[in-house]
Amino acid sequence: MCFVISIATCAMAGDSKSEFFEPSESNAYQGRLLYDASKEDYPIDKMMKLCKAYTGVDTAQTKCKKQNQSSLVICEYKCSLHWSALVIKRLEHVAVVSCLNV
Repeated sequence: MCFVISIATCAMAGDSKSEFFEPSESNAYQGRLLYDASKEDYPIDKMMKLCKAYTGVDTAQTKCKKQNQSSLVICEYKCSLHWSALVIKRLEHVAVVSCLNV
């Protein structure tokens, strides 16, 4: 197990986004995960499970990138609710700007 973790760490050394996380309200319903393409299928089922509470995964917003010469792949994905988080953020910005203009 430690060997796999050290390989993953080395494979991502050049990747500035090597932090992995699950979607939540605090990160605008986005997630990032790692999988080994030589041992696992594309992790859409895992993304769907993690996004279930947030109205499902937005497959158009899923981006995966193979890491160097290894079979490790990092996937960034968004749950469908990420759109509502963007709308709320814009509305909050508009409200602040409106208050400043008064």
